[in-house]
Amino acid sequence: MFSIPVIDVEATSQKLKNLREKRNIKVSEIQKSLNMTYPQAIYNWENPDLKDLPNIDHLVFLAKLYSVSIDELIVIRKEESTTLAVNEPIPSYEISQEILYFISSKASHDTKLALEKYYGFSISFLQ
Repeated sequence: MFSIPVIDVEATSQKLKNLREKRNIKVSEIQKSLNMTYPQAIYNWENPDLKDLPNIDHLVFLAKLYSVSIDELIVIRKEESTTLAVNEPIPSYEISQEILYFISSKASHDTKLALEKYYGFSISFLQ
């Protein structure tokens, strides 16, 4: 039986917060770097109760900012589950070739599958 890896949204949110705090980076610094008007989205990413992760472009930015791989940002669920635990469907959006290439070349197979499932895109054509 094959199981598709699924992102543990709550644990990933906590990991994002821990990585930022460990590096002494302020939310306002990320806000400015991403040219965001308000910091609330960043706080939402770091709140496990909200089950809200950054979009894929922002995940790549955070991986570069924190000097970690995408695999180190994303926590994969341990149990055999293919159900996405989110409050509402994630809207699809355009993903640049640069972002797809970064994920394709830098993420493990399980992380790629989990990202594809959560964000609703495919990078398999790049391999």
